[in-house]
Amino acid sequence: MAAADVATVRVPIVWPHRAVVRRGALDLHAEPRADSELVDQAHWGEHVRVLGASDEWRYVQGEDLYFGWCPRADLYQFTKYGRNAVVIVTAAPVRERPAPAAPVLAELPCGALIPETRLSPPTGGLGPPAPPHQGGWLEVGLVGDRGERTGFVSGEHVAALVDLPHRYPTREDLLATAEAFLGVPYLWGGTTLKGMDCSGFVQQVYRLNGVGLPRDADQQSMLGRLVEEARLGDLFFFGGESVTHVALATSATEFLHAPMKGGIVERGQLGSDRRLRATRRYLPEVSEVRAI
Repeated sequence: MAAADVATVRVPIVWPHRAVVRRGALDLHAEPRADSELVDQAHWGEHVRVLGASDEWRYVQGEDLYFGWCPRADLYQFTKYGRNAVVIVTAAPVRERPAPAAPVLAELPCGALIPETRLSPPTGGLGPPAPPHQGGWLEVGLVGDRGERTGFVSGEHVAALVDLPHRYPTREDLLATAEAFLGVPYLWGGTTLKGMDCSGFVQQVYRLNGVGLPRDADQQSMLGRLVEEARLGDLFFFGGESVTHVALATSATEFLHAPMKGGIVERGQLGSDRRLRATRRYLPEVSEVRAI
């Protein structure tokens, strides 16, 4: 499937709740036990992403991207959201006027946040606010070759942030997101529908499920937990003397990845053509996956 065929494919997105640290220095542990290894600390007032639970413990990711377990009582969790909208397709066209046939000024990538300021009804022309799911248009400001412009994004290509699934991401969520990008061409340094490289691909898959990863494969290989056998959603890291490639595991031996120049995001499997250096896991081993 070519990139043009996935331009308006709906991308599954999960938006885990965020929380604020309530303790002066909050210990993050390797396991949901106070006597387990200390892996990091978060400070009072810092924001963390809540990615899993085990009884009264929460699995979080801090602002420095490290993962760990902490007591639920040490967090103040946000459960309300503003009126921002989120792009939920692989690429949302920004049009010159609020009309389906209007010229395209630019494209917004999946996951882009749009302040829900002014909305247009389906017939065009600025009017009273209309929820995006009713077919309205969102007005957005752009900077392009001709300076600042105003454009319009169809409500069919966005969702209100409050309407996204607010729960812990699962391995299956990662796979569903990744499969939406099958067929996107390889582009060194790319992270959008126009093209993606290997690390940009897995970074976006995790980002759209609320998990932050560094930009480059060698940096990504420093986070998470080293595991012997891959499960769905883990990352395979390849290379000789250093990490040069990363792929999203779909089983112990199969994966999705953005191969080198000239390729597209596609399926693959372990073999002698690439040296597997490590497999790492970022989601918790134990999690009560439910709405929170």
